[in-house]
Amino acid sequence: MQVITLTAPDGHRERWDIKTTYLALKFWYGYLSDPDRVSCNQLAKDIRPFVGDDVHQVHVFLIYVQSIKLGLFRELSQLTRNQDSNVARLYFIMKSLAGNYPVKIHKDGERGQVLNDIQEVTGGSQKKLDQLIELLGLFVNGYLSYDKLGVMA
Repeated sequence: MQVITLTAPDGHRERWDIKTTYLALKFWYGYLSDPDRVSCNQLAKDIRPFVGDDVHQVHVFLIYVQSIKLGLFRELSQLTRNQDSNVARLYFIMKSLAGNYPVKIHKDGERGQVLNDIQEVTGGSQKKLDQLIELLGLFVNGYLSYDKLGVMA
């Protein structure tokens, strides 16, 4: 079972399994996004002390945990070769594919190789492409970096 350690601002720590963490974040994010439509269940209340009430920050945590749960970091590292310098370029290439995916195998050249690598990693899945774009967005917007994650190139 995969677990994640949650730490509250007061230093209190708990270990949660990844699936429960993901569901709790999903419920809490849904409630924060539309409190008039979505009720706040106990699981959402339980995660609140660890992630706070900022809907944007909760969304960042949700993307992060979803990426762990789905193994997207491994796939992203294949595409970026664990280098922050490749992240922004890859992000914009992948964003340009949104709505036009899957793509056909491309010619030689650096961009063609990147497109082929994306195709290989995603298996032509628009959903996986979108999930990788969300994860890359965390890097591009400064929420994550390979240095922060302790990944060596």
